[in-house]
Amino acid sequence: MNQYQCQGLNRELASFKIEEMAIPYAEFIPRLYNFCEELGFKNEYTMPSRAFCSDENQGLPILLLAKHFGTFPFNHGLVGGIIAIDRNGPHAHHGEDLVIIQASHVGYDPETGIYGKYCRPRRLNNYASDSCGKLANIINPYIDEYRFARDHIFLNKGHDGKYLIRIKNSFIDFSSNPIKQGIVLKLQDIVNHGTSGGFIQPVSVFSTSHVFEVSDEFRKRIDATNYEWKVGDGEPIGNLLFHDIFYFKEDLQETRDSNRIHNSLLEFMPRIVTSEAPPLLAAQITMQVEFPRAVESIRKDEVYKGKNLLYIAGLNIDISKYKDYPSTTYFVPWAAHIQLKENTPKEYMHPLEQDLIYKKIMEQEVENPDQRSLKEEIGMMLDAPRYNIRAPK
Repeated sequence: MNQYQCQGLNRELASFKIEEMAIPYAEFIPRLYNFCEELGFKNEYTMPSRAFCSDENQGLPILLLAKHFGTFPFNHGLVGGIIAIDRNGPHAHHGEDLVIIQASHVGYDPETGIYGKYCRPRRLNNYASDSCGKLANIINPYIDEYRFARDHIFLNKGHDGKYLIRIKNSFIDFSSNPIKQGIVLKLQDIVNHGTSGGFIQPVSVFSTSHVFEVSDEFRKRIDATNYEWKVGDGEPIGNLLFHDIFYFKEDLQETRDSNRIHNSLLEFMPRIVTSEAPPLLAAQITMQVEFPRAVESIRKDEVYKGKNLLYIAGLNIDISKYKDYPSTTYFVPWAAHIQLKENTPKEYMHPLEQDLIYKKIMEQEVENPDQRSLKEEIGMMLDAPRYNIRAPK
């Protein structure tokens, strides 16, 4: 099958902006509702759907969807914030005009600017845990592996003036003993190939490691960071273990949803573990990988034909309770797919990218005259007569 792949072409991440793009959900949902009205959606026929993680910190967006769209939203989401495309049919059958909001989520501390944690209001002593446990459980073991590798790969300058790197055998994918799972260094990108027909030869071998002379290109890259080479045993490579000189090897054969998100992140794991905010990047990647998959399912699925549909993907940012302020959630829009039953305009023939969908949303009024009072709705239910529920004869 490899013969059909684009050799040497790696999938890249699209740019994603957060600053000045985050919208409080209390503002985002009414603006989104008004955008749907502008597109021709009818209030009484619109069925919203959310593809969120199942965590309790995603509750506010769900309540606001019910308040502004006048109905409890359909559940399109799975753990981790991925979209269950096999629920497209049921969602389409619940309304004439359809809205889907899909978002992965990440915690954020406005005081420190640190991403990833959320204080659980139902735990004692302001207990903080990973905002999205699903994503954290996937990426944390890889972060540990990366930190171990940083501390067990050494750089040094030999007494003969050669620039050397000492690598544990467990990070080298030997042809005779390939790595089945773990970090693999791209030796061809960091060591001198020598003159032995392009074969990589070690300078010396120890009980659990190999020593190689680094290539001129890699040495120049390190020198550009103002690194000072040490003579003797040297020191750990640390942050100079760049994301593009290693990858993670793992066999994930299963294709169910739990492994699909793992596979998507594995492709970008070196970027995640070397980033300043791994939980943020993991959530961003999940969102970006899910969007085209969901768009293709919508286009191919007959159930959405002849209906108005707005599918918007973004990032939910969870902020814990702070002083007298309640916990809250912000939405960072990233992309949107729009199709209209009465001839979709040319401007919507392609997905709306981040700047444009943000502009479209912020052009709308923040007031929604059609919003419902959840208190009144519940009150009407309580005041309704008690029905006589009978068993079938």
